[in-house]
Amino acid sequence: MSTIRFRVVPPIDRPHEPVFLTGGIGALGNWDPARALKLEWHPPHHTGSIEADTGVHFEYKVTRGNWESEAVDAWGHVPHNARHEVWLDATLSRTVADWKDRYSGRLTHDRVHSRILAGERELTVWLPPSYGRGEGKRFPLVLLYDGANVFDPATSAVSNVDWAADEWVDLMSREGVMPEAVVVGVCHPEGFSEDNATMRDFDLSPELGGAAFAQFVVSELLPYLDQHYRTDARAEARMLGGAGLGALNAFHVALRHPGFFGKFACLSTSFEDVSQSLPDQSALLRALEAEPALDAGARMYFDHGDQGLDECYAGYHALLAGLLREKGWKEGAEFTVRSVPGGAHTELSWRARFGDALRFLFR
Repeated sequence: MSTIRFRVVPPIDRPHEPVFLTGGIGALGNWDPARALKLEWHPPHHTGSIEADTGVHFEYKVTRGNWESEAVDAWGHVPHNARHEVWLDATLSRTVADWKDRYSGRLTHDRVHSRILAGERELTVWLPPSYGRGEGKRFPLVLLYDGANVFDPATSAVSNVDWAADEWVDLMSREGVMPEAVVVGVCHPEGFSEDNATMRDFDLSPELGGAAFAQFVVSELLPYLDQHYRTDARAEARMLGGAGLGALNAFHVALRHPGFFGKFACLSTSFEDVSQSLPDQSALLRALEAEPALDAGARMYFDHGDQGLDECYAGYHALLAGLLREKGWKEGAEFTVRSVPGGAHTELSWRARFGDALRFLFR
């Protein structure tokens, strides 16, 4: 016998609601939802375990207790059964993109050619529920880096956990925190650059190709989105966000290209960049120090955790907060710098924190 443990990350909306596993073995109810395994809620996961004979192959699905509420993928489709062959003790982790009876909006792919980058960048675009109604209406834009990680757990690079950006924006709009918005994730190529950095890091690091990527965003991507989608072209209706080097590039845009975005969400900002600079030597913090004034219409959200890599970020963010105050920015109104107890440099942690960024920036 082997012990098979399950860990399920639920959707953002009502995460505490009961979650069940039903599948093709007795311990999972033999496909009868009424006899399914009910998991226990231990935030941020629903967890449970079964005992199974070695060599057994089984399939299973995640539901909220019936087939009308089974899990769907990021596109709203019912996925194939999850499968596992039992040989040793194992832990099976899944992230539920959404539930069949609650899925809303529409996720689609796009791509844009860039002369600046001499190539194409893929986009994932989420259109809000009312996008198909009222052709004259334009929507705020939420633009996020690491586009493969922000909507779809199946394409997320780490641990199959996504940011749930579409879920957060949908939830915040239903709660009246923000209006419905078009959410766009910019994807980065796979492979390595001539500098032996990943293409993702090359795109985003201001010490590598980040300046060119920022120019692509403001000069090519924004006009493309405004032409092909009903996005509101005013700066105050645009938000740019990212984590790690993505957050650093977003801050670079805020400093070097004012007037294009009015809101910035910078999670676990990697102020050390690829050179691993200390706080007082961080190129972007020194650039902020030299800046005579900041864009008066902008709002900025920054945070960092206290676990893993984020544990090293307190000094950078303390210096950042001091510089912003020196520039006359009001903490709690125009910017915030949050230290998140238990926060880490992970997709799972950023998923939990992204809602706080939206609440601050759109309040």
